[in-house]
Amino acid sequence: MADQENIDLRTMIRDLAKRRDSVDRRQLYFALVKARVWTPVAANSAAGEVQPGDLHPLDREALGGLASFAVFTHQAAAEMWQAEEAGTTMLRLEGIDFSTLLPTLLDAGAGSLFLNPAGRFSGELYRHELETMSEGLRVMRRRSQLAQHRVEAMEEAERVREAAAKEAA
Repeated sequence: MADQENIDLRTMIRDLAKRRDSVDRRQLYFALVKARVWTPVAANSAAGEVQPGDLHPLDREALGGLASFAVFTHQAAAEMWQAEEAGTTMLRLEGIDFSTLLPTLLDAGAGSLFLNPAGRFSGELYRHELETMSEGLRVMRRRSQLAQHRVEAMEEAERVREAAAKEAA
């Protein structure tokens, strides 16, 4: 059976590699911020607590001399990369929500992010795109919090109305 992990995201990366379209790229951003991904980190880093210094830069240079990092949409791709390209560096693969990883990448000085490097279909996101995604996440989280506060206020108002109705009865 084929690996079905993040299949929609992988399809988007393939489609974007075949035709460069801004709509497809935005869809990829939204899918990526919701995805769980794999990234190579130092073997001695604490699981579940990835810090900027734990990230393993690729042997590639991004724009402006900044570091490039790798993210994999599925564990099989990450393991294949690790076997072929990781070299002698002692690494482990960390499964992490991309929304959690994104600020760490930016704090590490990422100039770009390679999606499934060495894969049949891969892609590269530049720093300004990562920053845009980060800002989008902040907006989405703020909206979610506001919506939750509205729901809580409506529930409280309903409780008050019910209590007032009981008192009046």
